Amino acid sequence: MNRSLKSSALLLAIALVATACTQGDDHALPTTSTSAPESSSTVAVVECDEAPSEASILCEAYQLISRHYVGDVGEDELVAAARVGVIALDGAPEGIDLVCPLPTPSFSVVCSAWSGEVESTTEGVEAAVMGMTQALDVNSVYLDPDALALVEEEQIGQIQGIGALVSADEEGGDGEVVPCAVLSSTCVLTIVSTIAGGPAERAGVMRGDVVVSVDGRRVENRTIDEVTAKVRGEAGTTVTIGVDREGTRIEFEITRAAVSVPVVESQMVDGSAYLRLNLFTDNSDEQVRSALEGLLAQSPKVLVVDLRDNPGGLLDAAVSIASQFLQGGEVVVTNSPTESIPYAVISGGVVPPDLPLVVLMNGGSASASEVVAAVLQETGRATIVGEPSFGKNTVQQRFNLSNGGGLKLTVARWLTPEGHDFGDIGVIPDVEQVFDPAADVATLVAESLAAAG
Repeated sequence: MNRSLKSSALLLAIALVATACTQGDDHALPTTSTSAPESSSTVAVVECDEAPSEASILCEAYQLISRHYVGDVGEDELVAAARVGVIALDGAPEGIDLVCPLPTPSFSVVCSAWSGEVESTTEGVEAAVMGMTQALDVNSVYLDPDALALVEEEQIGQIQGIGALVSADEEGGDGEVVPCAVLSSTCVLTIVSTIAGGPAERAGVMRGDVVVSVDGRRVENRTIDEVTAKVRGEAGTTVTIGVDREGTRIEFEITRAAVSVPVVESQMVDGSAYLRLNLFTDNSDEQVRSALEGLLAQSPKVLVVDLRDNPGGLLDAAVSIASQFLQGGEVVVTNSPTESIPYAVISGGVVPPDLPLVVLMNGGSASASEVVAAVLQETGRATIVGEPSFGKNTVQQRFNLSNGGGLKLTVARWLTPEGHDFGDIGVIPDVEQVFDPAADVATLVAESLAAAG
């Protein structure tokens, strides 16, 4: 079970609706077949221990949320959210035989919504599970088998697709841009960056492009996972991406390829060492250590570590990478409903304690990036330059489900060793500085050192 600190714009929209739903009568339906109104589907309502394999994930997900979720969430909330997930479906042909399991008797109102909405038992239980996770927080999510495969590709830094990083955001009520979930006219999927030399960059896709269609189908009313799963695919196949670029619609036919996410980039600039970390993956700590050793061998006078637009990743990677710059103590403390766990600095860090260190971040620096920046700032080890970070202070853990998918749940919140909580507000830089995203490394290093003094 992987513990993750990655920030992601997940499925929040339905969760907001779910909390406002009224609860139906709390009674159990029979565990034998029950017929809905004439000419509609037949729904067999069964106890969890009688559920066929394709229906069991609803029971599994309910138990996992009840046992492991960090916050207080009641049965009524989960039932209402599961029901919203089902009634949000597009409808179904009549005359289908379905099986709906009951994690608790209250879920009878969920099963009663299946007829006329659900095309298959699999679709029904997945919609209900997705609805429940959406009622929790933006970082808890159901991953179907295809989406889970995408997550695992990201963790090893190898993907097959177009080589573009995206985020889904909309403007909140206070004017701030916030993560969103189900794509709409206000919740848009934006290209954050393209991987150098990758298919998207070669085709002409640019930072700031808003994705509006995939293979001719509009993305509105689809989840982020659905859209990214359609964009990714086997190397050598093609996909057509439609974007809105400052009011102009453009389509790109892109040939997918195997793309290596550039986890670490490093170089020397006029006697200064520069290291950029783009993602906290399975082996990012090894790559960082190797890059640092190469840079230190050239006797730099200062080290600049660039964490801008790094959305985070694995907790263990964050602890290991922060340890490269620290001599002892703790990196982070996680708090769950049952325990508080300190993560100590791992001995063997390679960066000398007297080497000046500057860390760059912005609003796209989240989660694991914030863990590293926060502890380096708190200990006085580094000067933080840039913009306030994203403000994600939660830890997710992935649980496997019997259908080959997974449930990613928020299981803890993190604090700095001194107890500071950067949730929502982010890490505030020592020196505020807005960097041009298109600036070359030499300009970036010069501007950051000038700002740091």
